[in-house]
Amino acid sequence: MATRYAAELSYNGASYSGWQIQPDSPSVQEAVEKVLSMLDKKPVSVTGAGRTDSGVHARAQVCSFDMSSEWDEYRLLMALNANLPQGITAMRLTKTRPGFHARYDAAGREYIYFMWTGKTIYPHIAPFVHWIRGSGQDWSLAARACPLLEGEHDFTNFCRASNLPDDPVRTMYRVRLRRRGDLMWLRIKGNGFLTNMVRMIMGDLELIAKGERRPEWLLSLLLPGFDKSTAGRTFPPNGLFLWRIDYREPLWNSHNGCL
Repeated sequence: MATRYAAELSYNGASYSGWQIQPDSPSVQEAVEKVLSMLDKKPVSVTGAGRTDSGVHARAQVCSFDMSSEWDEYRLLMALNANLPQGITAMRLTKTRPGFHARYDAAGREYIYFMWTGKTIYPHIAPFVHWIRGSGQDWSLAARACPLLEGEHDFTNFCRASNLPDDPVRTMYRVRLRRRGDLMWLRIKGNGFLTNMVRMIMGDLELIAKGERRPEWLLSLLLPGFDKSTAGRTFPPNGLFLWRIDYREPLWNSHNGCL
């Protein structure tokens, strides 16, 4: 009888075309399935809690999968990490109930978008933040606008048109923009996200920070019929991290990690 497991993955998305398997380019899902299939000596299918886009990183992606034979959790974690390619690490792994589903059982997802506003930048953080050069931007105005996105809304205007789902309504639990020195970050938590949603929100916040839009303008993007040609740009993927997945049931124990 198959045993179901959950693993928490951290990865550098720069070398991958997102989480989901692509026909002609490497993906994180493909890399994980390849290793698990090799260990199980049978094809293993992996389900992720979030479908990160190309170039987007994850601090804590959660995936679920079945193994045809039961493994000790720590032994499977070590075997997985010994064979995963550089840039992907399984941080924790545990056995779950048979019906656990990483995506559908998730109660909340949290993303963080990191920005750097200094005149110079540390080389070791440059691949993981969006460097905003120049002056004349007041991001405190953008911070005032962020809570307007909280609650249940139709986020059609924050989604790439080619990937718009049948139901674009999502609930945002908390949206906050913070700053510490030259580092800024948008922290957004909700029950689900649309394609490019966080990166498009960043582009609209930038217009507010530049003084080209008032903070309350952000509400107009939640209305049908909005002219998307007046919206902001889509920010690059390198500053975005899938930060956390929440579940109503406890998944992890202290012995589930590799550290």
